[in-house]
Amino acid sequence: MEDFICPVSSIEHLQDYFEVEYGPDGECRPCRLKPLASLYVGALDKAGYEALSNRVQSAMESGDPLTAAKVLDNIKSGVDDSLRKELETLDCFVQTYKED
Repeated sequence: MEDFICPVSSIEHLQDYFEVEYGPDGECRPCRLKPLASLYVGALDKAGYEALSNRVQSAMESGDPLTAAKVLDNIKSGVDDSLRKELETLDCFVQTYKED
């Protein structure tokens, strides 16, 4: 299986991405945070990073999207390389997803 290559040249830090309420195509960026966080939690749990998974869940419960986005950004530095790539792929998907 080939490695996924993100179609954008640079993935934004999630905190920067979620600072903007609506993207250039009118997409509601904050609306994408909860599904992304849920995918992070699933990936972290599957890889055995329960403490980091709990950290994401706590950040989401705080209600502050920028704090949660910052936690998601920081999580990637505390995991193994294959999981980091998986999380970066999720970041790419959320930033490039186009609704029909």
